[in-house]
Amino acid sequence: MTQRSFRGRFVRVIRAVAVAAAFSAPGAALAHSGGPVPSAEGGLPIAPISHGEMAIINQHLDEIVALAKVQTATEGPVRRLTNHFGVQFAYCGWGLAPGAVSREDSPFNPCAHAYLAAAKELLLAMADAPESRRRASAILERIDARRAASPEAGVICSSSGNMFNTAAIVRPKIADVVRDPATASAGVGLFLLFAGAAAVAAAVRRRVVDQDQERLDVL
Repeated sequence: MTQRSFRGRFVRVIRAVAVAAAFSAPGAALAHSGGPVPSAEGGLPIAPISHGEMAIINQHLDEIVALAKVQTATEGPVRRLTNHFGVQFAYCGWGLAPGAVSREDSPFNPCAHAYLAAAKELLLAMADAPESRRRASAILERIDARRAASPEAGVICSSSGNMFNTAAIVRPKIADVVRDPATASAGVGLFLLFAGAAAVAAAVRRRVVDQDQERLDVL
């Protein structure tokens, strides 16, 4: 693993710790239901995305986000969708939950639908914007090619018919997260990782303090 890829994964792990706070964050966050997300005044509608298409969009997610980051407009649909995607992605644990995209029964699958649908809507909006049209259209062409070549692209699940909206956030239910074996195991592993890191940091700090004390004693 390269230093750059290790740093990227480490940053994503650090961010994942904050997802616990996201579960209880104030605001207009909504628990996922089987029906469409209600529209709100001023919100932009986001079209549903099929279960099979999620994996294809996910493969191009880094490209979409990178293109969105260099957009200079401070208002308009691209900026609103960019902001919404960022919030929705955070509520879904930055895509780190195991099986969120592939497993229909994952507690993170509904919110994965939400942020990937937002990413697709963002890409379509950038394809209509003059400054990003060429690059966004190229990404769309690659996605369309993958969709045409993938028999699984049209596979649907219980969340495939849900409309979304920039005025509403879909988040996993804590009770479902706790009951899901894969997610719970990942959470325990993450806790042990940080507990170990904290123990090492404490040991290093104690050693530095002891060395400083020894120098003072010598003086």
